[in-house]
Amino acid sequence: MLRTLFLIHFFWLIYCHVLSKALADVADVLKNPENLLDPSKLMNGSIVPPLTDLLTADKIIASFGYKAEEYSVDTEDNERFTLKLFRIPALKKHCKERPEKPVVLFNHGMTGSADSWLIMGPKNGLPYLSSDACNDVWLTNCRGTRYSKERNPKIPDLHKYWDFSWHEIGIEDLPVIIDYILDKTNHSALHFVGYSQGATTLMVLLSMRPEYNEKIKTAQLLAPTVFMRQSLNLIYKPLSPILKLMPDRELLPTLKDLHNFLTNLCRRNSLKKVCKTWFLLSSGRVSRHMDRSVIPLLLATHPVGISTRQQKHYFQLKYSGRFQQYDFGSWENKLRYNKPSPPIYPLQNVRPCSPIHLYYSKDDYTVSPKDIYTLVKNLRHTVVEHRITMPWFDHADFLFSITANMMVNVPVIGVITKYELSNKKCQS
Repeated sequence: MLRTLFLIHFFWLIYCHVLSKALADVADVLKNPENLLDPSKLMNGSIVPPLTDLLTADKIIASFGYKAEEYSVDTEDNERFTLKLFRIPALKKHCKERPEKPVVLFNHGMTGSADSWLIMGPKNGLPYLSSDACNDVWLTNCRGTRYSKERNPKIPDLHKYWDFSWHEIGIEDLPVIIDYILDKTNHSALHFVGYSQGATTLMVLLSMRPEYNEKIKTAQLLAPTVFMRQSLNLIYKPLSPILKLMPDRELLPTLKDLHNFLTNLCRRNSLKKVCKTWFLLSSGRVSRHMDRSVIPLLLATHPVGISTRQQKHYFQLKYSGRFQQYDFGSWENKLRYNKPSPPIYPLQNVRPCSPIHLYYSKDDYTVSPKDIYTLVKNLRHTVVEHRITMPWFDHADFLFSITANMMVNVPVIGVITKYELSNKKCQS
């Protein structure tokens, strides 16, 4: 059903916004897709794949001359998801003199994956810049994404396959990922950078399993979606009633053929405005800061698949005004939690090795500064606020804007470098 609506939506835009010249170009694209492979027009120098290929994180990393490594780790819950990790080891010549390479773990947001951090390229992509700063970079792919859909043992019941939220990602995925990386690198702690849901899951982990605080050197949270009372203003009203009626199923799956078709189609000059319009309507809002040249790569790699429960859980946070576990209804809550309402996450347990750094924007239409203030008040740990006052800096701009280096990337790497130079030992 989603695939059908997706196709109808796109071709409706073509019909409404493109004249006969553009329609002729569509036919030409289908006949000669190789004519569109001209990566020089992209600001970040990325490579757009042919129709027969699916762009993946390892190919993106390798296309920029960096070494890409892949690893897999199984979760320890009953579902036994196999999670794929990508690594960019620090191999630059100037890094060889540093025997100790600090480990930095990047955790993606909802509807994203490791690709989200990578498609901006070495000039503006935080993982590449972090690797250039001689850090050992690792990137997660949480359960349900296109890289981490494998489940062992495989369970054919789709209702049970998708019965998870970001709670399970925080309580099950992150611990095994962190332990695996620390064991592999022979480190006792790592630096954590989480975007949107990637920040939510760290709050879940450290509040529910506080022993992991001592394994987090620095926690840097970009546009953290934790308290949501004043947030989600654009999408809450139209989507909330629809999602409430939906069972736990896959939402926004990866469609290989469609992704590759749209990617190559959007390279056509006469169709670029249509693709931007489509992306705007699909995303809700495109910031003035966004690097428009990255849109074809976004279409080639996003979305990657989520459970409907993830979004429903966020809507529950908005409705309740609390940072709490999933609400199954009073009857099932009693069975699961021994109380009619879901438990609140004990944020007083969140105490990583150093102050928590929060990056947020006054013009983020997904995360309100008012909810950031609520988060600060509920944390019992030192917090450093990085408030971005640049006008129109929106939620996606933390990753995909032409101003991300100044607003986000340089400060994030600076925090990691300062911690390492201080030779501090963890005191969570």
